[in-house]
Amino acid sequence: MKHFGNWIMAATLFCGLFVLTSCEELDERDNPVDNEDNDEVVQYREEILSHVKSDAKVLVDNIDPGMINLTNNVYSQLMTLMGKDRNYMRNMKQVLALMASNSALRNIKPVTEGSELAKMGYLMYIPVDIQTFGAQVVFDENGASRLFPCDGLEFIFPATVEGLGTTLYKVAFKTGSNWYESVAPAQLKGVKGLACVYRVPGTLRMTLSGLFGNQVVTLSEALINLDFANDQSSGYASLDVDRMSVSGQVSTSLEGAGYGLPDIESTLRFKYGAQQDGRARLEFGYTSNGLDVMTMAAMLNGVHADVDVQILDDLRLYGNISDTEQFSQAFTNVIQNNQKSLVSMQEFSDNIDRLNLCTQLYLTCKHGTNPLLMKLMSGWENNANQLLPAVWSYEEFEAIPFSKLINQNEMDNINKAINLLVPSVSSNMVSSMQLFSQIIKMLPLNSAEWGI
Repeated sequence: MKHFGNWIMAATLFCGLFVLTSCEELDERDNPVDNEDNDEVVQYREEILSHVKSDAKVLVDNIDPGMINLTNNVYSQLMTLMGKDRNYMRNMKQVLALMASNSALRNIKPVTEGSELAKMGYLMYIPVDIQTFGAQVVFDENGASRLFPCDGLEFIFPATVEGLGTTLYKVAFKTGSNWYESVAPAQLKGVKGLACVYRVPGTLRMTLSGLFGNQVVTLSEALINLDFANDQSSGYASLDVDRMSVSGQVSTSLEGAGYGLPDIESTLRFKYGAQQDGRARLEFGYTSNGLDVMTMAAMLNGVHADVDVQILDDLRLYGNISDTEQFSQAFTNVIQNNQKSLVSMQEFSDNIDRLNLCTQLYLTCKHGTNPLLMKLMSGWENNANQLLPAVWSYEEFEAIPFSKLINQNEMDNINKAINLLVPSVSSNMVSSMQLFSQIIKMLPLNSAEWGI
């Protein structure tokens, strides 16, 4: 899961781009269509293009990115405030470690004879409840913070959003009612054979709210389920992230016109689970105002991934990515330098070649019979590098930029749909995960950090 967030962002950007923009020639081995039958091939291509154009219009007419942009903007500003003081993470860890150590010194217990802990060689143990790591952190606009006692972990901070001005927001973490127990060796001066028995929540709820006028408005809620594999020898949970399953959803249900916010009801569902054979399966789906915008399933096996994406229950993209690390690196470089002249044409083209080498993705539409293999091209327009999705012309035996096959209004619609699809499906999930990861780093889960 080391590069999980970055891979999800790159995969969704890439798939959204491909689904809404391009198709390429199939070679003789993979193409179910006879390349010599030009009329039939053109007919398949035109059928898919018509679905691309109509689906792009549906997305543009029905997706409001306002809440997604607001959420991402607010999360970003919170992480910026956390980073203004270089010692902030260390200081927070020390405060929470002090709470843990005070609790530990009062709760050292002898191990019961014949228990699993005794069989593991421990003589004493400390019960550590993650829920006791509670604090309310209040930031000012300069990143200075004050701490107050709190049930759970809360962050209150100012953030500025275009159209809404500056107001206070709160991100709150609460635990659910189901728990796992995990064991790790502990270090305490003068005590031998000491273990920490961690009580780890199986459910976490992350809520984002804002103060608008005198009213606190809940903007989104994330419910995250954690499923840890048990250590077969001890029966305690293993906190190894490579064996952990995560599922949940991020929901927004808001009638916000009175606050200058959009009216929206959306849900992003996700599931990531490690399997016994070492592979991992990822699933997520996004609905907005009753519209099934996108579903994605991927089976990850090392750096290889098989993917299957559907847009509006119509367009379908499926195939494989042979190297997800190369894929995410290359696509990040392409996106960062698209429509810019910061790198040479050759470097930009090389990164697109890397993408084409590690992907084999096919596009079709509902009731379609013959998929089309897709590729990307590079170009230079308006003194800048350009990412050019293309279709293969069987008449001219060369790739033609997609923008030359449809009119400008239709192309503008497709570009708008891509810009809506990407943040709607991926950015909110990734920003939530990045913030969640930042919070986890604050927790002093190693007793060596307690200073006792």
